[in-house]
Amino acid sequence: MCSSKSENSKLLNNMKTSKILISLIVIATIFSSCQTSMTNINPLNDYAHWHQRMVTFINEKDSIKEGTAIFFGNSIIEGFDLDTYFPDLKSVNRGIVSDHIDGMIERMDVCLGNVDSAKLFILIGINDIGAKRNEKEIKYLYRKMVKQIVQNYHYDVYLHSILPTSPRWKNCPPDMIRDLNVFIEKLAKKNDMTFVNIYPLFIKEGSDYINDDLVKDGLHPNDAGYKIWAEYLKAVIK
Repeated sequence: MCSSKSENSKLLNNMKTSKILISLIVIATIFSSCQTSMTNINPLNDYAHWHQRMVTFINEKDSIKEGTAIFFGNSIIEGFDLDTYFPDLKSVNRGIVSDHIDGMIERMDVCLGNVDSAKLFILIGINDIGAKRNEKEIKYLYRKMVKQIVQNYHYDVYLHSILPTSPRWKNCPPDMIRDLNVFIEKLAKKNDMTFVNIYPLFIKEGSDYINDDLVKDGLHPNDAGYKIWAEYLKAVIK
């Protein structure tokens, strides 16, 4: 028996509705899985030196006064001798060797003080790359960190580019560093922060890797590297 036109029309409409519902379910599932993967990133800051430094920062929390320059980041920041390179700047060092972006997010309340105005210098990311986090995860954490700063602090923020490395650091591909620096620059501009692009200062001419004359081990600046960085930063601040 042949179906009527109205029955055929109803059947087609039901099929279309079913396809739309299936599509929506698929999209929602994909979005949900993405959200889950981002919010369930495993923290990488549970090691002895991190906790030892945190004890120091808790004890020194009151040292952050109005106008203090806060240097916030990983081992590259911790190794920055601020008294030597910025003798006229009232500064505190809040760097921790091997720290990652999530570690900085967790320790923000302790490390950034509670004043009306300060200068905040941030350098972070190379350890997240080295830990084989993908770009999506790192960008998510960066956005989360910046959002938390914008919401809770009225500081002048100087967001640094990630430094290049030598070929020995095989878990830190140059193209990923470059891509993330483009992202960091856009993130800084979007949030009215100053982007401090020190990457070109350290790159070896005609290469994708760092100038070995400016680092101790292919990653951490030596005295010459810190001096170039400090002079550049003084010009940016002025």
